Amino acid sequence: MANLNVKRTLQLLAGGALMLFASVSYAQYVWVDANGTKQFSDRPPPPGIPAKNIIKQPGGSASRASEAPAIPAPAAPPAAADEKVPPSLADREADYRKRAKAKEEADKKASTASADKARNKAACEGARSYKRTLEQGTRVTTTDKKGEESFMDDAKRASELARANKAIAENCK
Repeated sequence: MANLNVKRTLQLLAGGALMLFASVSYAQYVWVDANGTKQFSDRPPPPGIPAKNIIKQPGGSASRASEAPAIPAPAAPPAAADEKVPPSLADREADYRKRAKAKEEADKKASTASADKARNKAACEGARSYKRTLEQGTRVTTTDKKGEESFMDDAKRASELARANKAIAENCK
Protein backbone atom coordinates (compact mmCIF):
# COMPACT_ATOMS: atom_id res chain seq x y z
CA MET A 1 0.00 0.00 0.00
CA ALA A 2 2.84 2.39 0.90
CA ASN A 3 4.48 1.49 -2.40
CA LEU A 4 1.29 2.49 -4.21
CA ASN A 5 1.23 5.89 -2.45
CA VAL A 6 4.85 6.59 -3.41
CA LYS A 7 4.12 5.63 -6.98
CA ARG A 8 1.03 7.87 -7.05
CA THR A 9 3.00 10.79 -5.54
CA LEU A 10 5.74 10.44 -8.15
CA GLN A 11 3.12 10.41 -10.91
CA LEU A 12 1.56 13.61 -9.56
CA LEU A 13 4.95 15.32 -9.28
CA ALA A 14 5.87 14.30 -12.83
CA GLY A 15 2.49 15.53 -14.11
CA GLY A 16 2.91 18.84 -12.25
CA ALA A 17 6.40 19.29 -13.73
CA LEU A 18 5.05 18.67 -17.23
CA MET A 19 2.29 21.21 -16.65
CA LEU A 20 4.88 23.76 -15.50
CA PHE A 21 7.00 23.23 -18.63
CA ALA A 22 3.90 23.31 -20.83
CA SER A 23 2.98 26.76 -19.53
CA VAL A 24 6.49 28.01 -20.30
CA SER A 25 6.32 26.66 -23.83
CA TYR A 26 2.94 28.34 -24.26
CA ALA A 27 4.65 31.75 -24.15
CA GLN A 28 4.06 32.89 -27.71
CA TYR A 29 4.40 36.21 -29.47
CA VAL A 30 2.31 36.99 -32.54
CA TRP A 31 2.86 40.12 -34.63
CA VAL A 32 2.43 41.45 -38.15
CA ASP A 33 5.70 42.32 -39.86
CA ALA A 34 6.38 45.14 -42.32
CA ASN A 35 5.30 42.93 -45.27
CA GLY A 36 1.92 42.22 -43.65
CA THR A 37 2.79 38.61 -42.77
CA LYS A 38 1.75 37.20 -39.41
CA GLN A 39 4.80 36.03 -37.46
CA PHE A 40 4.73 33.51 -34.58
CA SER A 41 7.66 33.15 -32.19
CA ASP A 42 8.65 32.35 -28.64
CA ARG A 43 10.88 35.42 -28.68
CA PRO A 44 9.76 39.04 -28.64
CA PRO A 45 9.39 40.80 -31.99
CA PRO A 46 12.22 42.99 -33.27
CA PRO A 47 12.36 46.54 -31.88
CA GLY A 48 11.26 48.03 -35.21
CA ILE A 49 7.75 46.51 -34.95
CA PRO A 50 5.22 49.09 -33.68
CA ALA A 51 3.12 48.15 -30.63
CA LYS A 52 -0.09 48.27 -32.70
CA ASN A 53 1.21 45.37 -34.85
CA ILE A 54 1.78 43.07 -31.86
CA ILE A 55 -1.27 40.83 -31.71
CA LYS A 56 -0.33 38.57 -28.77
CA GLN A 57 2.42 38.32 -26.21
CA PRO A 58 2.83 36.36 -22.98
CA GLY A 59 0.80 37.92 -20.21
CA GLY A 60 -2.20 38.54 -22.45
CA SER A 61 -1.75 42.24 -23.30
CA ALA A 62 -0.50 43.54 -26.58
CA SER A 63 1.38 46.51 -25.22
CA ARG A 64 5.06 46.69 -24.37
CA ALA A 65 4.64 48.96 -21.38
CA SER A 66 5.35 46.15 -18.92
CA GLU A 67 8.51 45.09 -20.73
CA ALA A 68 11.92 46.48 -20.04
CA PRO A 69 12.98 49.07 -22.57
CA ALA A 70 14.30 47.34 -25.62
CA ILE A 71 17.82 47.94 -26.80
CA PRO A 72 17.66 49.49 -30.25
CA ALA A 73 19.03 47.34 -33.03
CA PRO A 74 22.26 48.57 -34.56
CA ALA A 75 21.63 50.54 -37.71
CA ALA A 76 22.38 48.59 -40.85
CA PRO A 77 25.13 50.11 -42.95
CA PRO A 78 23.77 51.83 -46.05
CA ALA A 79 23.76 49.55 -49.08
CA ALA A 80 26.47 50.32 -51.55
CA ALA A 81 25.34 51.28 -55.02
CA ASP A 82 27.36 48.45 -56.56
CA GLU A 83 26.02 45.85 -54.10
CA LYS A 84 23.58 43.53 -55.84
CA VAL A 85 20.37 42.37 -54.24
CA PRO A 86 19.84 38.61 -54.70
CA PRO A 87 17.13 37.86 -57.27
CA SER A 88 13.71 36.83 -56.05
CA LEU A 89 12.25 33.41 -56.68
CA ALA A 90 10.08 34.79 -59.49
CA ASP A 91 13.14 36.37 -61.14
CA ARG A 92 15.08 33.12 -60.89
CA GLU A 93 12.13 31.19 -62.34
CA ALA A 94 11.81 33.64 -65.25
CA ASP A 95 15.56 33.40 -65.87
CA TYR A 96 15.37 29.59 -65.84
CA ARG A 97 12.48 29.59 -68.31
CA LYS A 98 14.38 32.00 -70.56
CA ARG A 99 17.49 29.77 -70.53
CA ALA A 100 15.39 26.64 -71.13
CA LYS A 101 13.66 28.28 -74.11
CA ALA A 102 16.99 29.46 -75.55
CA LYS A 103 18.43 25.94 -75.16
CA GLU A 104 15.36 24.42 -76.81
CA GLU A 105 15.66 26.85 -79.74
CA ALA A 106 19.39 26.13 -80.07
CA ASP A 107 18.73 22.37 -80.05
CA LYS A 108 16.00 22.78 -82.67
CA LYS A 109 18.29 24.92 -84.82
CA ALA A 110 21.11 22.37 -84.52
CA SER A 111 18.71 19.55 -85.41
CA THR A 112 17.44 21.46 -88.45
CA ALA A 113 21.00 22.26 -89.54
CA SER A 114 21.96 18.61 -89.16
CA ALA A 115 18.96 17.49 -91.24
CA ASP A 116 19.75 20.10 -93.91
CA LYS A 117 23.36 18.96 -94.03
CA ALA A 118 22.32 15.31 -94.45
CA ARG A 119 19.81 16.29 -97.17
CA ASN A 120 22.46 18.33 -99.03
CA LYS A 121 24.94 15.46 -98.80
CA ALA A 122 22.44 13.03 -100.31
CA ALA A 123 21.55 15.53 -103.07
CA CYS A 124 25.25 16.11 -103.75
CA GLU A 125 25.96 12.39 -104.10
CA GLY A 126 22.93 11.94 -106.36
CA ALA A 127 23.95 14.87 -108.59
CA ARG A 128 27.55 13.61 -108.87
CA SER A 129 26.37 10.12 -109.76
CA TYR A 130 23.97 11.50 -112.40
CA LYS A 131 26.76 13.70 -113.80
CA ARG A 132 29.11 10.67 -114.09
CA THR A 133 26.40 8.76 -115.94
CA LEU A 134 25.83 11.64 -118.35
CA GLU A 135 29.57 12.17 -118.97
CA GLN A 136 30.25 8.47 -119.68
CA GLY A 137 28.20 8.68 -122.85
CA THR A 138 25.98 5.79 -121.85
CA ARG A 139 22.60 5.82 -123.51
CA VAL A 140 20.06 7.18 -121.03
CA THR A 141 16.38 6.59 -121.40
CA THR A 142 13.78 9.16 -120.44
CA THR A 143 10.05 8.86 -119.94
CA ASP A 144 7.71 11.51 -121.29
CA LYS A 145 4.32 12.61 -119.92
CA LYS A 146 2.50 9.84 -121.75
CA GLY A 147 4.74 7.20 -120.17
CA GLU A 148 6.66 6.40 -123.37
CA GLU A 149 10.39 5.77 -123.09
CA SER A 150 12.91 7.28 -125.46
CA PHE A 151 16.65 7.81 -125.58
CA MET A 152 18.11 11.13 -124.51
CA ASP A 153 19.46 13.21 -127.41
CA ASP A 154 22.62 15.36 -127.24
CA ALA A 155 20.74 18.65 -126.54
CA LYS A 156 18.80 17.08 -123.67
CA ARG A 157 22.02 15.50 -122.35
CA ALA A 158 23.75 18.94 -122.36
CA SER A 159 20.84 20.57 -120.49
CA GLU A 160 20.76 17.71 -117.93
CA LEU A 161 24.54 18.00 -117.50
CA ALA A 162 24.16 21.75 -116.83
CA ARG A 163 21.37 21.00 -114.31
CA ALA A 164 23.59 18.40 -112.57
CA ASN A 165 26.48 20.88 -112.39
CA LYS A 166 24.17 23.48 -110.87
CA ALA A 167 22.94 20.97 -108.24
CA ILE A 168 26.55 20.06 -107.42
CA ALA A 169 27.45 23.74 -107.00
CA GLU A 170 24.48 24.31 -104.65
CA ASN A 171 24.70 21.16 -102.54
CA CYS A 172 28.38 20.22 -102.46
CA LYS A 173 29.96 23.00 -100.45
